[in-house]
Amino acid sequence: MNLLTYNYSTRSTVEGALFAALTAIIAVIGFYIPVLLFITGVLLPLPLTLVVYRHGLKKGILTLAVSYILLLILYSEPLSVTALMIQFAPLGLLLGLLFKNKITAGKSITACSIVSAFLTFIIIILTALLTGVELNYLETQMRSAVDESLEFYKDAGLLKNIDEQEYKQSMQRTLHVISILFPGILTIGAVMSSIITYLLARAVLKRLDHEVVPLPSFSCWTFPWYSLWSLVIGLALTLLGDRYQLETTAVIGKNILYVSCIIFIMLGISVVTYYYKKIPLHPLFKLILLLFAVIWPFTPVLLLGIGVIDPLIDIRRINKKKSLN
Repeated sequence: MNLLTYNYSTRSTVEGALFAALTAIIAVIGFYIPVLLFITGVLLPLPLTLVVYRHGLKKGILTLAVSYILLLILYSEPLSVTALMIQFAPLGLLLGLLFKNKITAGKSITACSIVSAFLTFIIIILTALLTGVELNYLETQMRSAVDESLEFYKDAGLLKNIDEQEYKQSMQRTLHVISILFPGILTIGAVMSSIITYLLARAVLKRLDHEVVPLPSFSCWTFPWYSLWSLVIGLALTLLGDRYQLETTAVIGKNILYVSCIIFIMLGISVVTYYYKKIPLHPLFKLILLLFAVIWPFTPVLLLGIGVIDPLIDIRRINKKKSLN
């Protein structure tokens, strides 16, 4: 082993140890300050991303193992530690590989979103198996909380001009929908977290003078036509489950529909942003138009329609321009 190789090996080992400690510190902060848990989830993959990018996957896995052991020492709940590492650590390894191999931003964000959604479902399943907590239990707990809140409001005289029974039924219907879509809500949160993590990792690597792939403008985002199959599958499972009283099938279908609709609404926003920039109007009129779109109740439906249509007909002709280039 020559001196250069020895120095590189020593440096990579020291950096791996430092990043393992940093990963453990970030996780511990999230455990002891729960309000920062989302920020913890965003930041946790970053040290592993840097290790994999600079020193390879083997060093990244070793750093992950060391940080996991440190967390088990620093925090007394191994199940919580394991769940956190399963949900966020693999994303750091994946990001490091994606940046190291110069994978395009679109493919990288898609891969990170899929992996984050998959890991979220793994955590949900493991939690249900280990604790016995199901969606029905969550709904029951939320109903109990609503009943207690209503009693408090009633004793405080805050429900004098409100039909208490109607209000209670409305809240219970809302809670039922939330309990059904809870996996989908967690999935959307995980996807958004992974996108933010990707952008932060890209910014950090760029700041350290590493070469990173260009990031397309949000207004130029596109989806392939086969992404629409998510809507078809979600709708089919929902109809099948409701028709034949297959509760699990219906819940899976509704969650796929929910996640797909949110994603296609984002695509609709991308399309609208593209043309919003091109409208030859005074900034004041554009601001008024934006405010109207925010308060108009049918805006989400319109955005969803645009997002669904764009993969089929390429409204902005972006893919056509790419093929010509």
